Amino acid sequence: MKKMTPLREKYSKNELNVIILVLLLLLLYTSSLNVLIPSYSPIIEDFGIKNSLIYLPDSLSVLISAFIMILWGYYTDRIDRNKIIIGGAFLAVIGFIGTAFCQNFLQLLFARILTGAGLGFALPVAYSVLSDIIPSEERAGLFGFLAIFSAISNGLGQFLSAFLGPLNIFVSLGLLQYGWQFPFLILTILAIIITIMLFFVKLPAMGSKEESLSRVNEFEEMEYGYKINQKELFNLLHKRTNKALIINGFFSIVPGTIIIFSLIMTFSHSTEGMFRELPGDIRTQVSTIMAGMTSAGYMLGSIVLSWLGDIVYKKKRQYRALLAFITNVIAIPLVFLMIFQLEPVSLTQLGITYPESIAPEDQVFFMFETMKAIFTTYPKYITYLIFSFFGTFFSAGMVTNKNAVMIDVNLPEHRGTATSFFQLTEQIGKSITLLIAAGLLQLLGSYKNMLYMGILFWIPSAIFWYISMKSVVKDSYDKDLILRERAQITFFDFFFEVELALDDGVQLIQDAKDILVLKPKKAEKLIDRAVNKFIWIMAKAHQKNLLVVEKRAQKLLNKSVEFQEDLGKITTSAPYAQLQELFMKIDALWEESDFGNIEILYDSAYLKVCEARLRRFYNPIECSQILEKSIEIYNRVVRLASDRLIEEGAKKLSDEEKALQLRISQLLVNSQKSRSNTELLKQKLDEIVIAVMKEGISRNDLMNLMEITDEYGLKLQDIINETFDKRVARKINRAINQIDDIFKEYDLWQSNE
Repeated sequence: MKKMTPLREKYSKNELNVIILVLLLLLLYTSSLNVLIPSYSPIIEDFGIKNSLIYLPDSLSVLISAFIMILWGYYTDRIDRNKIIIGGAFLAVIGFIGTAFCQNFLQLLFARILTGAGLGFALPVAYSVLSDIIPSEERAGLFGFLAIFSAISNGLGQFLSAFLGPLNIFVSLGLLQYGWQFPFLILTILAIIITIMLFFVKLPAMGSKEESLSRVNEFEEMEYGYKINQKELFNLLHKRTNKALIINGFFSIVPGTIIIFSLIMTFSHSTEGMFRELPGDIRTQVSTIMAGMTSAGYMLGSIVLSWLGDIVYKKKRQYRALLAFITNVIAIPLVFLMIFQLEPVSLTQLGITYPESIAPEDQVFFMFETMKAIFTTYPKYITYLIFSFFGTFFSAGMVTNKNAVMIDVNLPEHRGTATSFFQLTEQIGKSITLLIAAGLLQLLGSYKNMLYMGILFWIPSAIFWYISMKSVVKDSYDKDLILRERAQITFFDFFFEVELALDDGVQLIQDAKDILVLKPKKAEKLIDRAVNKFIWIMAKAHQKNLLVVEKRAQKLLNKSVEFQEDLGKITTSAPYAQLQELFMKIDALWEESDFGNIEILYDSAYLKVCEARLRRFYNPIECSQILEKSIEIYNRVVRLASDRLIEEGAKKLSDEEKALQLRISQLLVNSQKSRSNTELLKQKLDEIVIAVMKEGISRNDLMNLMEITDEYGLKLQDIINETFDKRVARKINRAINQIDDIFKEYDLWQSNE
């Protein structure tokens, strides 16, 4: 059996702290949504409102939360996640305080809206952060655990209301007006603690546990810096798996919402509830316990089916969605049969004599005696438990695997937004269900019939799972391909920068050698810079276990220090002769940088030209800046290649050395010509930009236009056509269209060389 890795070894201390805080935040959110449910009857009495209005506070809280999620889910993937999650938690604190001290229904309504808004800010960040901590092969397990956690949170919220709400000690002390407000004081304290603790943790880097980005994540200096933009937002919504699961969310949430918000009322309602004959002192508590028993199967199903989802995902990516589809289908008849078992309980058949008023200290005794009598007298409630266990067990499959599938198919910078869209449709479905609950109840005649109707929504939910099953493989492979490409580019950029740093150090020594005789003080400063650079490279290479780089940096450092020490020994008696001698020594002993690295530099310069070509119709000014970098690299290659060339006849060369000299000579010629071509390309590109600016566009305006092209992924010509009149736009586009021609010219120049 595979040994389990301890959490402290698997995750860093900061990651564990983040996970705990995010879980507490989710606990807060789910508990707050359910804490009012058992108190609906007291709220109706305290505020004197109609029964049809009681769902309104929770409905609006859910709806506001959903729309805030979709707005801030997008910005979650663009700006500082710490600020969003802290701000959201703080707003939730205000909402909880408002609920705890509200004095009328309007104040309750406003406080619940604030709570929903605050948690709407925080939740997209929470899910995005968890996906950046948990590896892909364990994500269904993560969301299975979250489903269990959600069920526990549901129960906690209802427990706070059903069992702590009736404690009127704070009302008697004059601190609260109503007993049902007491649980919100507890939620307020928890929210304050979470908000404070969020200041002391660092959220993980985006994409930090993506296998496709593993090479990037090995290096602290290499950050996953991609951000979502408007064009990618469209692509996210266009992805077939996302579309199917976003629509699925609307249908899949309805049955659970009706069960959570109506099952207690199905038991406890004073005129049509199954337990309506029970004494009012214990009816809500017994109903809450009976409804809460349905969560046992859901919690076990979350464990088993999330674990199974991770296993089948490793075999084939499609199987996670297939598992959700199968469990969705199986859950429908089982939950139908669960509801079918419900029947009214007669007080006379229970055979229990209740006092006229049950004292608080006796309530627990009578609750359990009543539960025992119900299961003894009404065997249908035993089958109710059996069907509820298996029905909710299988219903957990679609919940635990849905978010895992979402992460499987979406890029790290898209996940906060994708989560928001998933949450949006779910919350809209939940909100609409609550808003029309009173009308449905009147139309269908009973809470039991409303439960039956709710289960039917799982049928279209299963259909959309089937649709997503057909596309999830392609979408997840497309995501992995993009991440692998980004990882390769980022890794190459990092390694390239290290090589450049080494070459910079070598060049500093070469420059110091060249001015040694005439400007020894300046040469000394150049050597100091080279020594510091090699020390820095050694430290980074050692930290990242780049042994080859570390060894080379160590060798160059030793020689630089030796150069530095020799220079320090120069006396004032015959400095020129001593400097000349040191020059000859350095010239003879100093090893040049590896020629292969110079060839890599040459190739990287051309890659910059390719990058400029890709950006030519989006941001010509940026193209010019990229070409400037390419020219700088060509200059470096020319300098390094020139330093390695040996003058003809200077010494006798072996065949191997002759071949190397030929390669160096050819590289030098190619670099000089490519540099010249790139300079000409940049010059022509700059001329086009100047020509565009002559049409009345300032450089700042042009830069603003180009920022829009980056934001929306549009071509510059399209923006110009929408911004300027036809005459000016035609002139500008005529100039911009020449960009393609000059890049074709560049290809011709290169091929002729």
